[in-house]
Amino acid sequence: MLRNPLFWLTLVLVPLSVYGLLGQYFMLHPDREFDDGTVALGLNHESLRFGAYWAMWTALAYVALFIWLDRFRPQQPLVWLLTFLWGACISTWLSIHINSWAGQAMATTTARADDGTRPAIFVAPFSEEATKATVLFLLVILFRARIVSRLSIVTLSGLAAIGFAFVENIIYYARALVYATNTIEIEDPYAEVMELVMLRGVYTSFGHPLFTMMTAFGVAVALGARSRIVRVVAPLAGFILSAGGHMLFNGIASTNSAEALRPQWFMALALVAVLVALLVLTVVAQARLIRTRLQDFHHHGWLEERDAVVFSGVFKRIKLHLAALLRGPRTWWATAVFMRRITELAYIQQGRLRGTVAEGGDVRAQEIIHELDELRPRALTDTEGLRIVPQWRRRPKIRVDAPAPTAPGAAGLGGNWPAP
Repeated sequence: MLRNPLFWLTLVLVPLSVYGLLGQYFMLHPDREFDDGTVALGLNHESLRFGAYWAMWTALAYVALFIWLDRFRPQQPLVWLLTFLWGACISTWLSIHINSWAGQAMATTTARADDGTRPAIFVAPFSEEATKATVLFLLVILFRARIVSRLSIVTLSGLAAIGFAFVENIIYYARALVYATNTIEIEDPYAEVMELVMLRGVYTSFGHPLFTMMTAFGVAVALGARSRIVRVVAPLAGFILSAGGHMLFNGIASTNSAEALRPQWFMALALVAVLVALLVLTVVAQARLIRTRLQDFHHHGWLEERDAVVFSGVFKRIKLHLAALLRGPRTWWATAVFMRRITELAYIQQGRLRGTVAEGGDVRAQEIIHELDELRPRALTDTEGLRIVPQWRRRPKIRVDAPAPTAPGAAGLGGNWPAP
């Protein structure tokens, strides 16, 4: 355990996450009075509960989507949790301090509770995207052998972005509720806040994941490149694209009315559609890659012929998971481990062919092949003829009052014929 980087990462990030979350609470909970006498109302507990309730549904939907996307070479659940905590607690804590400092530095001579839109346009995109993407580089450094596909790095970036958006939405919803309930001109405060919930939680909920995924694509290109120049330039180019897109998004949203935002919103949806299509093509490409690499091991006699077909199919893998789950925890665990190991074997072979995996990959491949041989009798490894719901066989009932057998038998054992 002491040699596991994940243990030390958990030991550091969990206390930092608690500290960041409490720091934001003590910063936003009390009222703040400015030099000109204006007061920014603090966020009370009722508003925070309201914001957390409505922000939770958006976060759950996107978390389920990104975890489902990380299907071929999934990370450990603890890695998913730490990535989400980084975005929700540490990234938001760093961003709120950087943005507040920049807002004070860029403020005009007239002090106001609202520092204007300039920090949101020129500072927030760079600070937020940088803090969200930091965890990607940290995980790549510590777990380079486990992050082998674009889908894995995209999933981690999406979880960090959703964590950030989760806490940010709580703050926005709580602020809107406090303002609406303390403004006499607003007749129905909750109806006004629900408009913001629909805007941030539904219509523009793709913003943070979209921009952070641009950095993730740059990191993914760097991981698969052999050129040192590409390994440096690709993540930097991805970050510039994410910060530029975030800046454009904030600028359009801050300087235009709701009616004027409709064309830009449709353009953003078109960009999201293109990104979704790219992810679908990536899933198809990863399936083909796994099938081709597993066929290499079959040609050498180390895997069975059906392994390459079964474990490269998206729906076949889902069927194996469901069928194993209904056959008990031991069968499901053996099937899940078998699936993870054989997928890792395919990516090791891909890295060897591209020159990004050294001689240690051969040793690891041999270990995986021996482990697969041990797991195969206990795991589900083929979908042909496999029923998802098992047919439970009932034991025949033995009647106590059954008549005596009429077949000849030895004397004294219930037979009707005496022994010869």
